[in-house]
Amino acid sequence: MSEHTAQEVKKVVRERYARAATTGSSCCEPSCCADGEATTATEVSKSIGYAESDLAEIPEEANLGLGCGNPTAIASLTAGQTVLDLGSGAGIDCFLAARQVGPEGKVIGVDMTPEMLEKARSNATKGGYGNVEFRLGEIEALPVADESVDVIISNCVLNLSSDKGRVLREAYRVLRPGGRMVISDLVSDVGVPAVVSGSLDAVAGCLPTFRDAYLDEYRGAGFEHVRIVDESPYPASYLMDDDGVRDYLADHPEHQAEVENFASSIAGAHFEARKPV
Repeated sequence: MSEHTAQEVKKVVRERYARAATTGSSCCEPSCCADGEATTATEVSKSIGYAESDLAEIPEEANLGLGCGNPTAIASLTAGQTVLDLGSGAGIDCFLAARQVGPEGKVIGVDMTPEMLEKARSNATKGGYGNVEFRLGEIEALPVADESVDVIISNCVLNLSSDKGRVLREAYRVLRPGGRMVISDLVSDVGVPAVVSGSLDAVAGCLPTFRDAYLDEYRGAGFEHVRIVDESPYPASYLMDDDGVRDYLADHPEHQAEVENFASSIAGAHFEARKPV
C-alpha cells in the first residue's frame, strides 16, 4: 500500500463498503465475475467456508459476501464471553457469534462505514439480537475499553489497514489476559505486482500479506501462540476481474502471466493468537 496514502486507502475502502451496504452487492457482483463464477452473496460465502445452516439462521441482509473465510467456525466461543468483531460490516459474524455466547454474553461490532452500521443495526433489530451492539469507529483506534474482551474475530479486514501493527496493538489492548484473536485474512508467498498495488480499487478489495510477515506482526504486538490454523485457495477471478487490473492488462498483455500467477497464489487463512496471561 506504499504507493497510496493511508487516507486515500481509507477513503476508497469506506466508499466501496458504503456502496456494498446500500446496494447489497458483494465484492463479486454479476458485472465483475466471469465464466460462471459465484455471483451471489450466498454462493460467495459458501465458497469461503460458511455452512448453509450458518446462513439460514441469520438475517439475509447480514450476508454481503465480503469475507474471505468464516472466523466464527474456529473461534470455539462459549456462553457468557464478550466478543469483538473488527470491521463488522452488515453483521454476519456478529450474529453467528451471538448465538454461541448466548444472552449472558455480548458481541460488539466496530465498523468505520456509517452505511454499514445502519444496515447492521437494522439487521440486529429484525433478528432480535439483544446481545449485539454496533459501534462507529476505526480498527486503528478502537472505541472499546482496556481488557474488556475475551475473543476478537475479523474477516478480511486487517489487510485493508495501512497500519496493521497499530491495529494489532489496539487488539492487544482491549483483550483480557489470556484472550484470543481468531481472524480470517488473505495471504500469499508471491509479491504484489505493481499493477495491482497501484490500483486503489484492488487495494480496497483487500490484498494479501506475506504469511511470515503477518505472523511477525502479531508477535511484534505482544501476542503468543501465533499460528495459521488452516487455509484454502481464494478464487483468482476476484482479483483478475478488478476493473483496474483488467484495463491495465488490456494495454499491457505482457504482464498477464505475472498477475495470473499472483492471483492464483492467494489463500484465505485462519489466524489464531493469544494475549499472555
